[in-house]
Amino acid sequence: MGVKNSEARTGEVALIKTIRALDDGSADTIGQRLETVWNTLSKHRGGSFHAAEEMLLRWLLKNMSGSAAINDQVRRFPLSWNIMGAVFAWIPLFSLAKSLADRRFIAVLQQTLKDISTPQRQAAQGKKGDSDVEMKDATSDETTQKSRKRKRTTAAKFDLTSQQQVAGCLQTAEAVFEALRILLSRCDIKSTDGLPSNRMGAEHIKSLFSSSASDVMQMLVPVLSICNFAAESDELESSKEQSTWMSTFYTLWDLHLQGPEDASAVAVSLSGLGGHLLSKLTATPRHPSLTIDTTVQERWARDLRRFLTRNMILPARAAFLNNRAQDIIQVATQMSSDFASTNYPVLFDLVTRAPRVLSEKATKKDYEEWIQAVFDGILAALKGADASKSQPAVEAVLETAADQQLPLSAESLRSVCKAYGLQGDKLNWKLHLSIAKLNPDVFLVTQEGQVLLDQALAHTFCTREKEAEKFDKATEFLIHLVNGHARARDLQGFIKTWLTYLDKNEPSGFPWTSSQLANAVAKTAEQSLTVGQLVDILNWVDEQKTKQKGVKMVILAAIANGLSLEANIDAANMRTFEIASKEKFEKKEKSVISTARWTVAEKAISRATVADAKSVWGSVHSDLKSTLKRSETYSPEAFAAFKCCAAAWVKLADDEDAASLTCSFVDKLDKKDDTKGAVSKSSYTTWILEGCPHLVSLLTKRQSAFPPTLINALTPSEKDESRNLDGVQALAQQILENQNIVGNEKVIGGLVDKTISLIETPKDSESLIVARGAIQLLLEVPMEALTRQQRESAMKRLVSQAKKVVDKPKHVDAQYWSLVLSLMTKLMSRPTFYEDMKFDDLETAGRCIRKIYKKSEDKGSTETILQEREYYRLLEALATSTIRQMCVANPEEREKAYIANALTVLKSECEEAYIAPRLVLLRVFISVAKENEKTKSEADSLDLLSTVKPIVTSKKWRGKRLLPLLLALEATDVLEPKIVKKKFSSAVNTLLKASNWLLEHGYQAGWEIRTFIAKHFREELGAPLKIATDAQPAVDDSEEEGNDTEKPGSVAAAFEKLSVLEYVDVVVNSVDEDTKLGYLKELLLEDSETSDASSRLLIVQRLIQHISGTRPPVRDDPSQGQFDLAHAHTLLCSRLSHATASPAQFIQIAKIVHLLLDKKANCMTQWNVDSTLSAVSAIASDASSTIMLTTTPKTYESLCHLVEIVIKRHRKRLDGHFHILIPALQSLLRRLISSTSSTSTAPSLLSESTKEHHAKLLSRLLTLITEPTVASVSSSSRSNATKDQEHHNHQHQPLDSEKDKAKRYAGQHMYLVLMAYVKLQLEFVVPLVVREQLETGMFSIVDITPAEGELRIMNDGMDPSGRVIFREMYKRWERFGKWSGV
Repeated sequence: MGVKNSEARTGEVALIKTIRALDDGSADTIGQRLETVWNTLSKHRGGSFHAAEEMLLRWLLKNMSGSAAINDQVRRFPLSWNIMGAVFAWIPLFSLAKSLADRRFIAVLQQTLKDISTPQRQAAQGKKGDSDVEMKDATSDETTQKSRKRKRTTAAKFDLTSQQQVAGCLQTAEAVFEALRILLSRCDIKSTDGLPSNRMGAEHIKSLFSSSASDVMQMLVPVLSICNFAAESDELESSKEQSTWMSTFYTLWDLHLQGPEDASAVAVSLSGLGGHLLSKLTATPRHPSLTIDTTVQERWARDLRRFLTRNMILPARAAFLNNRAQDIIQVATQMSSDFASTNYPVLFDLVTRAPRVLSEKATKKDYEEWIQAVFDGILAALKGADASKSQPAVEAVLETAADQQLPLSAESLRSVCKAYGLQGDKLNWKLHLSIAKLNPDVFLVTQEGQVLLDQALAHTFCTREKEAEKFDKATEFLIHLVNGHARARDLQGFIKTWLTYLDKNEPSGFPWTSSQLANAVAKTAEQSLTVGQLVDILNWVDEQKTKQKGVKMVILAAIANGLSLEANIDAANMRTFEIASKEKFEKKEKSVISTARWTVAEKAISRATVADAKSVWGSVHSDLKSTLKRSETYSPEAFAAFKCCAAAWVKLADDEDAASLTCSFVDKLDKKDDTKGAVSKSSYTTWILEGCPHLVSLLTKRQSAFPPTLINALTPSEKDESRNLDGVQALAQQILENQNIVGNEKVIGGLVDKTISLIETPKDSESLIVARGAIQLLLEVPMEALTRQQRESAMKRLVSQAKKVVDKPKHVDAQYWSLVLSLMTKLMSRPTFYEDMKFDDLETAGRCIRKIYKKSEDKGSTETILQEREYYRLLEALATSTIRQMCVANPEEREKAYIANALTVLKSECEEAYIAPRLVLLRVFISVAKENEKTKSEADSLDLLSTVKPIVTSKKWRGKRLLPLLLALEATDVLEPKIVKKKFSSAVNTLLKASNWLLEHGYQAGWEIRTFIAKHFREELGAPLKIATDAQPAVDDSEEEGNDTEKPGSVAAAFEKLSVLEYVDVVVNSVDEDTKLGYLKELLLEDSETSDASSRLLIVQRLIQHISGTRPPVRDDPSQGQFDLAHAHTLLCSRLSHATASPAQFIQIAKIVHLLLDKKANCMTQWNVDSTLSAVSAIASDASSTIMLTTTPKTYESLCHLVEIVIKRHRKRLDGHFHILIPALQSLLRRLISSTSSTSTAPSLLSESTKEHHAKLLSRLLTLITEPTVASVSSSSRSNATKDQEHHNHQHQPLDSEKDKAKRYAGQHMYLVLMAYVKLQLEFVVPLVVREQLETGMFSIVDITPAEGELRIMNDGMDPSGRVIFREMYKRWERFGKWSGV
C-alpha cells in the first residue's frame, strides 16, 4: 500500500510540474507542451486531489478564449480537447461546473464549432464547389464516385494552416464531440445516484447549456454543418465514436431553455441543412457521396429524423390542428428552397410518417387536412422555381404519397399534373403513374380531368420492342385507370375508351393490346358489372363499327376470361362468341387478334352445353385447323388455338377432328424448338397438367400410353433450363396432388410405366439427372398407385443397375444411391417378388455403398465415415422389408431358395473392405429370422459372434475401422447379454477411449458406443452422466491406421437428440430414486467450462422425466438440506436468468422449469413458485435481455408459458403472493408493447403474426387469473388443505365457491396491470393487432375490479392523459366487454 501511495504522489508531482511548465516558452511550442501533458496524463490519473486537473482545465480554457491567432490554434488543436475530455472524467462535478462557468466554456465551445464548421478548401476542391451545398442531382466526376475510401488519419499538427483544412477540422470535431460526450454522460445521473454535491454539480453544468433556442443554435447549426461535410469527406478514418455525434447534437438541444418559439427556431435554423443531410443519409440506393460507415449512417438518420419530427413536425401539426396555423411549415419550406429537389421530399416524408399523439383530439379528417396543407405549401413554394429543382421534388413527393396512399385532393393533383405533366413533347410518366395510383378520379371526373386524360392517352402508342420502359409505364397507367373505373362502378366507360383507342392504330403491340391490361379488365369485370350492364356493354360493342379489323376481339377475350359466376356465364358466354363470329377470320390477321379470337372460342366451348359446344366447334374448326397449320408452334395464337381445340375434345369426347388435331399438335411439341418462341414448351405442358387434367386421360386412352411429351416435361435435363430438377419436381408434385390424374388408374399407370422405363444406369451427367428425376417421381407416387407388376419391374431395373454400379461406379454419387435405396425400400414394403430375386442383391446394394464412398475424396475422415453410416441405415430398412417377406410360416420353393442363398452368402468369407454391409445383413437376417419359429434354426446356424468379436476387441477404431466398430456394436443386440459381457470385457477401455474422442470432436456416434457400455458394463463408467462433449479438436499423434487430424463435423456435430436420450434411458433404467437425484445434483451443481450446455440440459430434462417425484420436498426453503427436485428448480431458475446470451439454452432451460412445475407439481414449494415469477419479472425487465426477446420470439413465449403453468397448477399458492405475480405481468406487458411498437426511427423487428400471437398469450394469462377454471382452484385447494381444514369446511359449507373467492381476491390487485397498460399507451404506439388481442384480457380485469374501490384508486393514480385513455377503454368495455368467461 505504501508503494502505491508513493507512486501516486510521484505521479501527482510530475503532473503538477508539467502543468506549471505550460506557461514556459514561446507560443510556437505550446503544441509540444500539450503533448507532454497528454503523455503524463496517459501514465497517471492524478491523486486524491484534483487541483492539478482543475488548473489544467482553466489554463486550456484561458488560452482558448480570445480572437488572437494563438487562441485559434489552441482551440483547433485536437489534443487540447482530448486533454479536456480526460479531465472532464476526473474532476468532481461540483468543481468542474465552477471551472467551466468561470472560464466561459460555452463561449469557447461555440467559437470552436463555428471555426471548424467552415473548413478552407484546397484550390482543386474549391473549383468543384462546397460539398455542403451539393445537389442531389448534380453531376460529378465518375472516377471519384466509383470508390471513395477514407484515408488513414494522420497525427494532428499544431499548425493553423493545416488545422483550417478539412482533415484538420474533422480531427478537431472528433475530439470536441468526444469531450462533449464524456461531459454530458457524467451529467446524466438520477436524482438518487451519488453524493448530493455531484447531483448539484451536474445540474450546474446542465444550466450552462440552458440557453434560449436562438442561442443554442449557435452550437447546433455548426454541428449539423460538421456532420454534413464529415459524411462526404474521406479525410477522416471511420470510428465507432462518430455514431454518437448526432445523439450529442440531440442532447445539446434537450438541455436548452424550452419556449414557445422552439419549433420556429428549428424551422428557421435547422430545417434546410438538416433536411439536406437527412436526404443523403436515407437515400436508396446509398448516396454515392457518402463515406461514413453504414452503421454510422443509420444511427445519424435515426437520430436526425427523430429530432426533426419531435421538435418541428409535431409542434407544427399541433399548431395546425388547434389553430389552423401554418407558420412553422411555411418557414421550413422557405428555408429548404435552396435544396428543393431533396429537402421537400424529406419534409413531406417526415410529415406523413409522424406518429399519432393520443393527446391530440383530432379526427381522421383533421389529419388529412394537415397533410393536404403541407402538400399545398410545398407546391406553393415551388412556383416559379427552376424546373431542375421543382420537377424531381414534385415527383418524389407524389411517389411518397402514392406509396402511402395518402388522400390528397383531386384539385391539387390536377394542378400538379397540369404544371408538371409534360416535359416538352414528352409525358412525365412517373408523375402520371403516382397520380393515377393515388386517385384515378383526377382524370375521370371533371372536364379538366378529361383533357389531362386525353393528353396522357395520346402518348400510349408505343411498343415494347422500341420503348420498353415507356411501354411498361403506359400499361401500368392504363391498369390504374381500369381500377379507378371499377371502383366508380363505371367499367363500361373504360371499355368504350378502350375500343376507341384500339381503333385508332393498327393493333401491333401497343399497351392497349397488352395481356396485362386485358387481365386487369377480366379481374374487375364481375366485381363492377351487373348482369344487365354486362349485356349492355356487349350490345354496345356489337353495334360499333371499327376501322381496324378484329379489334373488338381484344375486349371480348378480356370479358370472356373474367366470367366465372353462373348468372354472368348464362348471359354473356354465347353472346361474346356471337359477336366474335361476326368478325371475319383472315389467315394473315395480327397475332393479338388471332389469340383473342381463339380465347373467346375456347371459353365459349368449355362453358356451353354440349349442343352449343358442337355448334361453336362446327363453325370454327376449319379456321382453327388453318391457324394450327400455318402458325409457329410456340406462338401465342397457336397456344390459344390449341387450348380451344383441347377444350372441344374434352367437351365433345367423341369428336374425331378435335381428337386428331389435339394429338397431332401435342406430338409436334417435341419436334419443334421453343427457344425463339414467345411461348415456352413448359407453358403447354403446365397448362395440360394443371389447367386441363382431363385432357391427360384422353391422350393416354387414345395413345394407349402416357403421352411422351408430358413425360419429357417431367424428365429433368442438364441442357434445357426449363426442365431443371427443381422445376420438374415442383411440376410432378402438382400432378400427384391432382385427383383427376392420380384417381385415374390408366393415366397414373401409364405415367408410372413410362417413368420406370427411364431408370437406366447413369453413363454421364445427363443420364444421371434423368434417372434421378425418374426415381424422385416414383418416390412421390402414392404406394396405392403402384401395382405389384410395376413394383417388380422397377426393382428389376434397380437391381440390374446395382450390379453394374458395383463394378463401375464412375457416374454415380452417394446422393443418387441414397435415392435408389429409398425407392427400393419403398417398393419392398409391399409383397414384391421380382425375377431372379436373390439375397445376393442385398449384398450387391451394400457393396455399392462401399464402392461409392471408396472413391470419395474425404474417404478417411470421420465425417465421411459417419455419413456412410446413414446409408447403411437405408440398407438395413431395405433388408428388413425384403427378408421379412421370405421368412414366412409356410415357405414355398421360392422362399426356401432365397433363405438357402442367404445362408450361403452370410457364411462365406468376406473381404475386410466389405465387412460393413456384411455386418448389417447378418444382424438383420438373424433378428428377422428369429421372429419365426420356422426360420429360427437358420438364424442360430450363423456365427455372428465370430464376426463381431475380432472387430470389437481389436483395440483399433481409427479411420476406416470406426464404421465396422459401430456396426458391430449395433449387431450385438441380437446376442445374449451374458455372452456380450463375457466376450467383450477386455474391449471396454478401448471403447471408452473411442467414445470420449468422438464426443470431444462433436460426433454423436460417441453416444452410441457409450450406450453399449452403459447397457453391459455400467460399473465401468463411474459418473455416467458427467461427460464433456465440446472440447476443441486436437492433433492426435496416434500411429493407428487411418488416423487424420479431425475437425468438428458439420453433419455429426449437429447434436443427435435421440442418441443422447437413449443413453440416458439405459443409464437410469435400473437405478433407484436417490441415485437419479445424485446424478441430477452433479449435473446442476458442477459448472464445467468444457461441458456442452445443450447436451447437459438435454440430459437434465430426460433425467427429471425419469424421477418419479413421489417423495415430497424436505422443506419450504430448498436452499439447504437434502437435494430434491425443489432444489433443482431453484438452480435452474438461477441459470435461466443468466442464459439470456444464448436463446437456444434459454428456451431449453425454460422447458425444464415448465416440466418441473407441471409434471412434478407435488415436489414444488412456495419458494419455487415465487422464484419462477421473480425470474420472469427480472428477465422481462432486464435491458440485457432485450436483444434476445426481440430477435427470438420463442423466448418471450417461454416466459408466458412459465407464468401460465404457475397460474394453472399452483393457483392456491398465489394467495397472498400477488405482489410477486403483478410485477411479472407488468414486465411481460412492457416488454410486449416496447418490442412490438414501431416508430419512424426504430421499427419493430417482429412480424404482425408474431405480435398478435404474443399479445394473445399475455391476454390469456390475464383471463386465467380473472376467470380461473374450476379445476385450478379446486384441485389446488384439495391438494393443499389439511385434515382440520377439511373437517371445518365439512361442518360449515361456504356460500361462495372457490372460483368466486379467487376472482374477488384477484380484483383487489389486477387493476395495477390495467394501470400499467394505460401508462404504456402514453409511452409507446401500440399496434392495432396487439391492442385488439390485449383488450380481451384488460376487459376481464375491469369486469372483476370493484367500481367503488380499486377503480376509484386507479383513477386517482393516473394523470389527465391516462384518464382520457382509460375513459375510452371503459366505454368500449361497456359496449363490447362484459367478459363472459373462458
